[in-house]
Amino acid sequence: MNDELVIRAVKCGGGEVLEIGKIYTCEFVTDEETLAWVDRKSQSKNGHVLLFSRLPHRRLLEHLDINSVEAYWLSERITDGAVRPDLDEISKLILAHLSNHNGVVVLEGLEWLVTQNGEDNTLGFIRMLRESVHRKQWTILIPIRTLAFNPQWLARLRREAPSIELSSPPEASTDLTEQNDRHEVKNEVLGLTPLTILDDGSPQLVQLTRLPYNGFTNSLLRKRILQWRRMGLDVSEVEPALNATDIEQSYALYAVVEEKVRQAVEIDRYITANSGMLTASEETSARFRIRQLTGLEELAKIYFVD
Repeated sequence: MNDELVIRAVKCGGGEVLEIGKIYTCEFVTDEETLAWVDRKSQSKNGHVLLFSRLPHRRLLEHLDINSVEAYWLSERITDGAVRPDLDEISKLILAHLSNHNGVVVLEGLEWLVTQNGEDNTLGFIRMLRESVHRKQWTILIPIRTLAFNPQWLARLRREAPSIELSSPPEASTDLTEQNDRHEVKNEVLGLTPLTILDDGSPQLVQLTRLPYNGFTNSLLRKRILQWRRMGLDVSEVEPALNATDIEQSYALYAVVEEKVRQAVEIDRYITANSGMLTASEETSARFRIRQLTGLEELAKIYFVD
């Protein structure tokens, strides 16, 4: 491995390294796990992320920041952001990217591609990708359901695209009470609530239940960050907490941003209820500052202090 590849390699959750200029397969477990890895990669700001998924964009919003990923929906439907399960169409999109920039291509739905195009054609497609990505500043990752393929064909596939394990980041061990608390948080606190769209096209802010320290994990924080982003909030201040090794430090950073979001929601509600008292420019300026989480104390003094 040369020095450039070492520097530009992509680290996986379990410490494995994906070299640039290579193509890999990995075992598909769940959409949530695969897309969590994609989201972590997209937020690293280290290269472009090109995603082909069987999930439409409205479903991807539940798992990642769609604005940080160039995503295509593998579908027979003719709609914006969709691409048919046609090997030539997919090839053109991927090859156009390999000639520019750098990053990671994540290609889901290989089982469907085999069904639509046949084993030999699909294997030829993978071989073409392997040859095309060689010496390029890209890595190609293909999550697969191994049981969907016959063993002989799977062995041929892995000769073209070696298998690598994408592990989730390790989380601190918890006792039974903490596991139960975390389960409740996942199911009650972090359910994705449909957003109300305001007249100006922006989503209405809603107050989410504060994440408790007991059972706090990177996985829960990542999902909360996604919820905030869906509301149009700039919460980049909390993103370093995802890489913090000290849970207390991570939670402290979360708590700071949580308080800013709480204040932003209160101010936003006031503006919505009293929009007739503000000029259009005042309302636009205030909502911009709210979503940037800047100048909140100043806005609070204007609206809440006599």
